[in-house]
Amino acid sequence: MNKSLVNLFSGTISTLSRSMNLRARNHEMILNNVANADTPNFKPFKVNVEKAMQTNPMDGHASTLSRTDTKHLAGLERVGEPSETIESGGDNPLLLRGDNNGVDIDGEMAALAKNSLLYKASTQIVASKFKGLKKAMGGGTQ
Repeated sequence: MNKSLVNLFSGTISTLSRSMNLRARNHEMILNNVANADTPNFKPFKVNVEKAMQTNPMDGHASTLSRTDTKHLAGLERVGEPSETIESGGDNPLLLRGDNNGVDIDGEMAALAKNSLLYKASTQIVASKFKGLKKAMGGGTQ
């Protein structure tokens, strides 16, 4: 009998969990930008969630690489949260502000709304996954 662990969730829940964590971090970053909208010389930052999801899969789950033969290429090790996923907003030439503040409040609010919707979608998918698992454990009668 094969004694390897079977991953019931096939990495879906762990991937969505990582997405929610990154989106929560992005939410905090956007709120920080909004809070500093009147700070002179402030440059906004954002978390590139899509880039972070593509470059760093969760450790120890189905979506990670595993080396099964010495002739296979080794996967990249995850050291921590990648700093390259945090990007500076830089200078926006369309903002005509005398204080050199780079925060576009309308753009930040739109980014906040988009991020909130994507976070909510992830939570709904996870809830649906758990509901299906609960139904399976109950024999499909619930």
